[in-house]
Amino acid sequence: MTTDHGRITVGRERPISLEILVISLGRATDRRAAIQEQFDDLGLPFTFLDAVDGQQSHPLFSKYNASKASLIGEIPLSAGHLGCYASHYLAWQQCVNDGQPKIVLEDDALLHTDAFLAFLEHIPELPRQLECVRLFSNKSRKTQNMPVFSRPDLTIAKFTRGHKSATGYYLTPDGARKFLEHAQSWAEPLDIEMDQFWANKVECFGTLPPCLTNNAAFDSAIDKGIDTAEARQGLMRWRWRVYNWVIRLPRMLHNLGFLVKWSVRKEL
Repeated sequence: MTTDHGRITVGRERPISLEILVISLGRATDRRAAIQEQFDDLGLPFTFLDAVDGQQSHPLFSKYNASKASLIGEIPLSAGHLGCYASHYLAWQQCVNDGQPKIVLEDDALLHTDAFLAFLEHIPELPRQLECVRLFSNKSRKTQNMPVFSRPDLTIAKFTRGHKSATGYYLTPDGARKFLEHAQSWAEPLDIEMDQFWANKVECFGTLPPCLTNNAAFDSAIDKGIDTAEARQGLMRWRWRVYNWVIRLPRMLHNLGFLVKWSVRKEL
């Protein structure tokens, strides 16, 4: 594994030029210092991607579809949610424009050193179908997983429910292009819409063990303790319940289709 001008070249037989993007507000000096220290200790380069400040206007915010959000009973996206969505959208655009895979991290990522380095070493071996790999623990209840890529120090699995986080993930240009196509109308927070693999066509894969988690030293830059049960009342709550029942069917059918294909191929 070598480094050059902010990129990492991994592998010998199939070298891949990989850039690590860390999404961070310019004013978030404590967060920037914490992530910088981690990568300095590892001797790995990375690039800061200046995050979009939700408190200021931005052209991408026009993609927010308040009517759709209301229809499904979603709590209106906060300024922080809009800034987060726009920031990752820019990272996806950069991935497509560069034509190279990237690792996208948020600045509160806390790396699990051994797992993270193991993942970097195995990137050249990854099948092309692994267009996005979440690098953190899956937070969904009742999720199941099916290993699709195994090495002594790393397993990548298909998850039947999304991870409910966007703290860090590996992304190919093909995966980024699909995310961009799906993200022309925003109604839910970024991580929730990324998790809708049956709709955005980006399969939900994740690492076992996880490669990183959230740094507990920092509060969320998005959620400020919103009580969703209180925020959703009356018809809004019923619309949300109906919506979540409706999406169960396409998710179930998609997972069933993956299971059938997997039982035939046994590997990607």
